[in-house]
Amino acid sequence: MEIITPHDAEARFSRKVVSSGARSWIGYRDHQTETCDGTGPNVIVQVVTAPAPEQDIDALPRIHQGLAVRGFRPVEHLVDGGYISPSTIHTAITGYGIRLTGPIRTVSSNREHPGFDKRHFRPNWEQHTLTCPRGETSFPWNETFLDGRPQYSVRFPTAVCRACADRALCTGNTVNRGRHVMLLPRPLEEIQNQARQEQETSAWRERYAMRAGCEATVSETVHAHGLRNCRYRGIAKTHVQHVLTAAGTNIIRLSGCFPPGAAPSRPSRPASPFQLLCRKLMFSTSRAR
Repeated sequence: MEIITPHDAEARFSRKVVSSGARSWIGYRDHQTETCDGTGPNVIVQVVTAPAPEQDIDALPRIHQGLAVRGFRPVEHLVDGGYISPSTIHTAITGYGIRLTGPIRTVSSNREHPGFDKRHFRPNWEQHTLTCPRGETSFPWNETFLDGRPQYSVRFPTAVCRACADRALCTGNTVNRGRHVMLLPRPLEEIQNQARQEQETSAWRERYAMRAGCEATVSETVHAHGLRNCRYRGIAKTHVQHVLTAAGTNIIRLSGCFPPGAAPSRPSRPASPFQLLCRKLMFSTSRAR
């Protein structure tokens, strides 16, 4: 792989698009997992250091493996959209007993054909066919691969689609071709449909809102503890820095927690100059009345 900087031969370039724009850097990625059950202070329980170009979704198996080895098997793992897909949801629950929750990508809207999308078609898994919302049946689908993953390519007869009165409502339909739909293998297709339905409910949004604390942890480790300033060279030593940063964050959080009734007494904080000024002004106003 190309050496980006002479200061660290293992550091790599990466560019990530976020809501505030695009961010580029040379170095590594740090993945943190913390508790969020609300029964005590939230602490970081897993740290994974990865090369900068590696996508978040590719680091997820190592994260779950690390949690399992250390005895941490959360009932539910809240992640952002970069970690989740039907495949990762299936692997997490079948391989580690972890329910993966996050915003799975929804069907993109098409302004020219804003009508039927894949969820309106009914698959027949035994006959390997798809039925459209108007009752027409496709040709038997063909197995194909996209990004190395198996999928099913489903096509409808061109003559049937041309004669359909609702052709304008069929998203992605063209004049000279029949409708083309891509399906995932059955377990993944069912997981995708269920996840998309669940994330539209208020109950899902309330549960997923607990993940907001993770963004605060990222901000704390970055701005208060200098997580993004590598003090070492190489991914192994950088991982040590990430682990020590997480441990220091946990110590700070735990140091402020005491059993009920055991908190040490603290002297009252002296009044600030602004508070003294406000008291003085209030006293002067009372006397003037």
